[in-house]
Amino acid sequence: MVIVDDNIANQICEVLPSLKELVEKDETDYEMIFVSIFDHWLTMDEFESNIHTEDSLILTERRTKLITFLKELFYLATTFKVNKIDGKKIEFSSFENVDEIVEYCNIEEQNGECGQRYDIIIPEYQAIYSEEWDWTNIIWFRNKSLIKPIIDLVQKNGLYTLTKGGG
Repeated sequence: MVIVDDNIANQICEVLPSLKELVEKDETDYEMIFVSIFDHWLTMDEFESNIHTEDSLILTERRTKLITFLKELFYLATTFKVNKIDGKKIEFSSFENVDEIVEYCNIEEQNGECGQRYDIIIPEYQAIYSEEWDWTNIIWFRNKSLIKPIIDLVQKNGLYTLTKGGG
């Protein structure tokens, strides 16, 4: 990974206002769409057995889908991570190769208990892809039409999009 210069960092912050708040998990004005390995929100009856599985074949299948999505996301757009936030200044690094993004996200260790370990900054689409909990992640955005290519990647890789309160 390479730390980007202040000019690029400022450009990222221009197209992604309130990024600092989003990364720090504060209130934000971004909309969200969920990316899940499940095709629907799980019921209480489904939750325990589906989230906390230890079946190695199921875990491998889930992780493979998420890793493949990340790899294709890397090839779709220039991606960044936040290194640190110092006051209003944000330091970013760019992913220089696909292995860096996969290593950073550490999907090989992901399980039903993992969450909020990474944010992938995607300025070209004015979006952020964040790990959440329970095998479900979030795409944060302001303009849904801009993220269509990302949504297409989600579906291409056998993942599903869910919305708050719905499917």
